[in-house]
Amino acid sequence: MRIAHALYLVSAAAGLWLAHPAHAQDARTVVLRFRKAGDTVAIRNAQITIDHTIEAGNTDSLGMISIPDLDDGGHIVEAVARGYQAYFDKFKSGPNERMPIELEILAVEVAMKPKGQPTELAAAGFDQRRTKAQGKFFTLAQLKAAGGRPLANLLKIDAGAGIATGPRGESFLASGAAPTPGAPCYATVVRDGLRVYPFESATPPDLDKIFTDDLAAVELYPRGAVGPAELKDASSCGALVLWKR
Repeated sequence: MRIAHALYLVSAAAGLWLAHPAHAQDARTVVLRFRKAGDTVAIRNAQITIDHTIEAGNTDSLGMISIPDLDDGGHIVEAVARGYQAYFDKFKSGPNERMPIELEILAVEVAMKPKGQPTELAAAGFDQRRTKAQGKFFTLAQLKAAGGRPLANLLKIDAGAGIATGPRGESFLASGAAPTPGAPCYATVVRDGLRVYPFESATPPDLDKIFTDDLAAVELYPRGAVGPAELKDASSCGALVLWKR
C-alpha cells in the first residue's frame, strides 16, 4: 500500500509539473490607447499590428484597442492612421504594467497654401533680369556657399540691405525712402511668383526665419525705380523676390 501511495504522489506531482512548467510565461489582455502627440485627441480607426504578425484590428472612438492573450514581455507595435505619421515602437506587458498603455503619434504637418497676389514673375526669367544689373542677385551656387545663414544676415552683410526690426524682434527688409519721416518703408516680397507682401492684412515676412538652404535664387531690388516691370505698381520701397529649391 505504501508503494502504491508513493507512486500515486509521484504521478500527481509529475502531472502538476507538466501543467505548470517552472518557467511558464503568463499571458493577459493588453489595452493600448493612442492619442495625438502633445494633445489629448484620441486617434480613431488606427490600424494596429503587434510583433509584425498579429493583426489586432482598429482603435475605437477613444483611441483604444484590446489584444487578448498576449504573452508578458516586450512587444513591437505598428500603427497606421490617416493624418498621422506611420508609428513603430516598443511596449512591455506584464502584471506590473498599468493599463491602458499610453502611446502618442505625431500628426502629419499639412502645408498651408500661402496667401498672396499672383504676379507675372517666373523663375525662368531670373537670368534675363540678372543681366540688366538692376539689383543684387544670388544664384543657387552662392546660396549653397552661404548655407545655414538666415536671409536677413545674407542681405545685410552681402548686399548692404536695410533691415528694420519689427515689434517682436523680427527682421524686415526696408528701404531708406520712407513715405513719411520716421516710418519704415517695407519692401515688396514675392515668393515663387506670389506677392505675399503687401497683401491684405499681411505683415512683412521675418527674414530671420527664411534660410539660404531653402532657396534656389534671390533677387533684391533696393528701390522701386529698379524693380521688375511686373512689380511697378507695388514696389515703391524696393522688392525682394525669392525662389525655393
